[in-house]
Amino acid sequence: MTDDPRQGGLFSYSSDKYERRIQDREARLASIEAEQAEEERVNSRLSKDLATRQKEVVKLKANLNAEQKKIDRQLTLLKRDKNKSEKASLLSRKNEAIKKETVRVEKLEDTESKKREIQRLRQQLDELRMEADALSRL
Repeated sequence: MTDDPRQGGLFSYSSDKYERRIQDREARLASIEAEQAEEERVNSRLSKDLATRQKEVVKLKANLNAEQKKIDRQLTLLKRDKNKSEKASLLSRKNEAIKKETVRVEKLEDTESKKREIQRLRQQLDELRMEADALSRL
């Protein structure tokens, strides 16, 4: 007796075995569909996480750029003072180096690397700002 009516013909075919075969296949299909649904949920969650991280990186970069512009203005004013222009020029070169590194951040592929790099550059910019503030007070 077989569960495949194509092989057993009318007399060697067992309808009970055939029904079990159908149930097994339906159970396997249900299992595969459940796995697929879970994978889709995971994919959706990961996509949302990525979008959130990308937005965070964009915000960090925008803040970094705004801070760089403030320092640019401050250094431009300091360069006008003859007593401070040499030190202000040095700080401007440091600021330009940070700007170049900021542009390279876009070439990094994963968002976590971008975030870490922006935070590192932000720290350098904060140090530069403290130096510019100290120079302004002289």
